[in-house]
Amino acid sequence: MGISINIAIQLARIAPLVSGCGTGIMLGRQKMHFRPADWTPRLIEELAKLGIEATKQDLFQADGFCENYLKTIGWPALESLDFSDIEGAEYVHDLSEPVGADLKARFDLVYDGGTTEHVFDIAQSFRNVDAMLKDDGIFVSCVGTDGWFGHGFYQIGPDVPWRYWVASLGYRMLGCWTFSRKGRELPRQIEDPTHSARGAEHRYKEPQFIFYVVQKQPRDTPPKQVIQSHYINY
Repeated sequence: MGISINIAIQLARIAPLVSGCGTGIMLGRQKMHFRPADWTPRLIEELAKLGIEATKQDLFQADGFCENYLKTIGWPALESLDFSDIEGAEYVHDLSEPVGADLKARFDLVYDGGTTEHVFDIAQSFRNVDAMLKDDGIFVSCVGTDGWFGHGFYQIGPDVPWRYWVASLGYRMLGCWTFSRKGRELPRQIEDPTHSARGAEHRYKEPQFIFYVVQKQPRDTPPKQVIQSHYINY
């Protein structure tokens, strides 16, 4: 799991959406993956366009993880959850299993920077995110969507944010986009595929992330059945 150039920029773009959150947790402790030499000056330039003045020292920390960066761009402090404590996670839990009562309704913000796609029981990992969030809490996810064969168990399409989080669980969509790992094109906004031909299928020329932000709404009824957009009017 890690933050590369376009993920870093997108996290800064949506920082106003999460700046008011208090308690937060990331799934897997995220590292800053900035090996190409031109990525750091490019990030500093892009942050300046957003009104964030930063130096290299503001963005990176000695152990390679991302807490300094998130603080610099205005995110709240995040703890981390992982299936082992090898990278210093505060909470150790296998997301394939339901979380315990100690983690339920505990967080205002959950960030998935590429962890759920590596969990074989991905549906349970999503249920765990829902369980950990307080009402009005925010889930931010960035996972592979196209062209990442062999990277994880799954690549995620638009039906996950729109048909699961929004249509089934009743979350509010705050934004959904795709973008490449290192290209300079702007993110592509992804609308609700429910009433588009074949679920708004799209083919990309290079590997892409899907990045979405959803907000939990109070609910007193069970989740609705999850139906892929292809089959709503089948």
